Amino acid sequence: MTMEFLRWAICPRAAVAGLAVALLGGCRHGTRVESGNHEGIVSIANDAEPPDLDPNTNIDGSTEYILNTLFEGLVALSNDGHTVLPGVAERWDVSADGLVYTFHLRPEARWSNGAALTSDDFLFSFQRVFDPLLACEQSSFGFAIQGAEAYALGRNKDISTLGLSAPDPHTFVVRLAHPSPYLISVLAKGSPFLPVYRPLLEKFAGVHRRGSPWTREGNLVGNGPFLLTRWTPNQTIEVRRNPLYWDASRVRLSGVNFFAIDTASVQEQGFRAGEFHIALKFPLYKAAAYENAQPTALHRYPVQETHFLTFNVTQAPFTDARVRRALSMAIDRQRLCTAIFHALAEPAFTQVRPGTGGYAPPDEASYHFNPEAARRLLAEAGYPQGRGFPPVELMLVGNEPQTVALGEVVQAAWKDVLGISTQLLPTEKKVYLDDERTKHFQVVNERWEYAWDDPSAYYQTGQSGNPNNDSGWSDPEFDRAYHEAEISLDGHTRTAAFDRQEERMAASVPYAPLYFYNKPVLIAPSVRGWSGNRQDHLEWKEIWLEH
Repeated sequence: MTMEFLRWAICPRAAVAGLAVALLGGCRHGTRVESGNHEGIVSIANDAEPPDLDPNTNIDGSTEYILNTLFEGLVALSNDGHTVLPGVAERWDVSADGLVYTFHLRPEARWSNGAALTSDDFLFSFQRVFDPLLACEQSSFGFAIQGAEAYALGRNKDISTLGLSAPDPHTFVVRLAHPSPYLISVLAKGSPFLPVYRPLLEKFAGVHRRGSPWTREGNLVGNGPFLLTRWTPNQTIEVRRNPLYWDASRVRLSGVNFFAIDTASVQEQGFRAGEFHIALKFPLYKAAAYENAQPTALHRYPVQETHFLTFNVTQAPFTDARVRRALSMAIDRQRLCTAIFHALAEPAFTQVRPGTGGYAPPDEASYHFNPEAARRLLAEAGYPQGRGFPPVELMLVGNEPQTVALGEVVQAAWKDVLGISTQLLPTEKKVYLDDERTKHFQVVNERWEYAWDDPSAYYQTGQSGNPNNDSGWSDPEFDRAYHEAEISLDGHTRTAAFDRQEERMAASVPYAPLYFYNKPVLIAPSVRGWSGNRQDHLEWKEIWLEH
């Protein structure tokens, strides 16, 4: 470590004094990392506080890290991001036609209150995911299950039509409408197909309601390797080892403390001050300093997600595909990535990140910088040189410097190329999630994390009526191609269907892809077993601390 870096690292003690007072809760000897190494407790700077800890409704990646400590599904995912492991199901069988999955549950599986965990718990939880009264956005992850799509979208109100059954306490059966090459991967990722404790939800009227107190400290009953022991609002969520977990002997950590910090600079300062073992948000302008002075602390890895602009196609003037294509072509993605993200992002000229499930999507002209074509399209739509075009409201998720900088790049591009004025609206994540769900936006910057390693994990955002179609777009040809890819196991057929989906989205641009992210994470040298992977998944049983 250089003297320059040492001087740089001394500053945080003053810079994070307020942070320390708020988060330490009093004096202690040594840093939080030093004490955590001895106690076996990982401190992780996570993100904004989640609204609740309901695994059947969660749509946030940072909350998933917490949920994976408290709940476990039928199967699990290793920290390599692709190896599927047994979970509550010690084994499973698949019928010869690929339509019936039979999961055999562990007799020793228990809830954290000591109650037996049975197949009825999974039956209730899966049915809850598809219940239209709950309106789980990620219910679409399981639409391959027989009757799931029709029931979740309210086209069929008979719950018995779902291909789910619990013939005995330790057997859970899932019947599919068509073979699904990715079903096990969906179940392994976690949300939304994690079990919840029915008596608890009924006690707090949470079966059909979000935000019920059943997920709070003192109430929550889970089945994962850890227990929720403390939740200090807007500060920390603390979990400790669950002695009733079936695989407790393999859990090497005593606990995990999650800190609600949505500002990258504060996370980085706390990491340098020894307050966090892991910081999940990183101020991009400091990448060069870490690479030069402390390269082993900064981990970077490509993640399967697309960052894009979502156009609300139900509101004029975004109802016109020519307008959306013009707005997309006015953005220089290479310049955006170079100016803001350096080596931590790659310009996106496709919807799906290349390499997802081995797929190479066609490069599309709608996403390349083309000022002349953009101006021509806008004129054809009735707005020559931007005349008569109403001011655009661009909602930004949070107010991080790089998020605001991204908004400013887009704002300048639309003004310089098209003569369009744009107002930037930095928005708190909780408010954004509500506005997104109710379509109270014009344009918003978003990201979509692929829940499994297959292009279908992204293309569902374009399917008509899909709960994850935030744009409100509908295209019959896209839907036919989506369906073809879903029902086929033939690689060539699926690739051709994916190509058509990519082409239909490029022709209409309900989403304007901007970049693919190479996620930077700060990790203390005492953390072992952690591995960045394309699924951005953490399996906590595989992580431990060295003294």
